Amino acid sequence: MLVRSTVATLLCCAALTAGADSAPPAQPLATTKPFKVSAAAAQGPVFQMKSAVKGHGPDGDTTDVLLLRSKDGRAEMGVYEATASEQDIESYEVDEFMFFLAGGVKLTSADGSVLEVKAGEGVAMPKGWKGHWSTTGYKKYYVTYNGAAKSK
Repeated sequence: MLVRSTVATLLCCAALTAGADSAPPAQPLATTKPFKVSAAAAQGPVFQMKSAVKGHGPDGDTTDVLLLRSKDGRAEMGVYEATASEQDIESYEVDEFMFFLAGGVKLTSADGSVLEVKAGEGVAMPKGWKGHWSTTGYKKYYVTYNGAAKSK
């Protein structure tokens, strides 16, 4: 239920801020005030913020910008970009909703079914999903939910 309402809020905010000029806060917040990320910022400038975390691993070269963490540490929202990668996933770690701003992903479930998600589309990934993830790179908004509280 929390994921559904959080996803709806994120999508509404994303749609309402298209073309706006504001940038997200410098630090991820557990906040009581709304803030927005413009469509232009989400396409590139947001990934240059001081709070952006760059990495390299199974997702290729990545940049994660955590915009909001719930007060209980179980839900997180942000923007994420990754370069080309392919990987087998034994068990997806969290429930996640992703809305792709650029690029996309091909998801092949353990039963052989294939789902392709492109820019302008969203996908809900259940915790525990098993399959193959393939991408040529992407940028996305994300909302994750983990039943276990995360350390702050």
